Amino acid sequence: MKKINVLVLITVMDRAGAETMMMNYLRNINREKIHMDFLINREQKADYEDEIEKLGGRIYHMCPLYPGKFYRYKKEFRNFLEEHPGYDIIHSNLEERSYFAFKIAKKMGISVRVAHAHSAPCGRNMKMIMRLYFRRKLQKYCTHKVACGEKAAKWLFGSDADLVEMESFVKGEKHSKNTVVLMKNAVDTDKFSYSTDVREKVRKKMKISRDTLVIGHVGRFSHDKNQSFLIDIFKNVNILNKKSAMMLIGGGKPKEEISYKEEIERKVQQSGLKGKVKLLGVREDINELMQAMDILVMPSRTEGFPVTLVEAQAVGLCCLVSDAVGYDINMTEKIQYKSLEEDASQWAQKILSMTADGQNREAESIPMKEKVIERGYEIADAAKDLEAFYEYLAG
Repeated sequence: MKKINVLVLITVMDRAGAETMMMNYLRNINREKIHMDFLINREQKADYEDEIEKLGGRIYHMCPLYPGKFYRYKKEFRNFLEEHPGYDIIHSNLEERSYFAFKIAKKMGISVRVAHAHSAPCGRNMKMIMRLYFRRKLQKYCTHKVACGEKAAKWLFGSDADLVEMESFVKGEKHSKNTVVLMKNAVDTDKFSYSTDVREKVRKKMKISRDTLVIGHVGRFSHDKNQSFLIDIFKNVNILNKKSAMMLIGGGKPKEEISYKEEIERKVQQSGLKGKVKLLGVREDINELMQAMDILVMPSRTEGFPVTLVEAQAVGLCCLVSDAVGYDINMTEKIQYKSLEEDASQWAQKILSMTADGQNREAESIPMKEKVIERGYEIADAAKDLEAFYEYLAG
């Protein structure tokens, strides 16, 4: 059988949600059948590039997809397809901006163009108006629609989006103009398996005592992730429980993310929390760090279906998140929701009530992991579904 060549469009392959999701699939898909290359809208080298190449994928770079560079982007993308023919499928993670690539790809005869929805943004500004415009234009040029969850699907493809399982779509059970295929943000559940030994090892290494309440957060530093409010929350927790600490995991390379991280560092200092808040940067051992946490807190302003919350549930961790996070991600009933309209002290009280009795993580983590697997979020299984999906699309 002819190998299927897939071109993945994505902004940058750093350690973030959509990027980690695509890496999970690349690691687990049958690479004898499916070949995946990555076209990145940044000139600098990204975190996952070495691993992609080791797995047989090729990395290509081109200009950012910014308003001032739309013309250049279209020219470079057209030239790229002329110089690299032979792709059967374009799988774009650029959401509404996929319109630019898909319009050119359609003219150049690439018949399968998959648009992937990852998030459901909010707000009303000039940037959002532009996003809404390109979202409308996209619909004409994408041949297939996939999404991580219901909220993301309805934002990118319309309120009448009908989200269906990948297996059902491949079997031909669900096909209509409103069909959006669920591509799960699956994880390696064996990697995210709780161990008391790992918990104690990490805490010892970080000089955190056994009885310290540890609040965790994983995400790039950005206004949407809302780390500033998270510091306010932790300040209130720490007033009520001096034996508490916080891990902030994540980084940021664009100027605005670097600036925001520096703002958070200043706020930590000014709040008298230095030493209590551990800014750990981008890490490869998130699975181990999560085991050292007591609760993961995510006060995001906008989200899709965060890989982080799948990982947290697999490792047996309770979570407190904003109501911007979809309810469909709560596979274990260990995620609780809070409105961003409630103040930091109310969030703090909720954290303390959720962790008051402690957790028998050893016992609770096993059924939580099993529920994640039952819902289809084990990457080994999900990768087989994606493989079948690509084969179906390629005909």
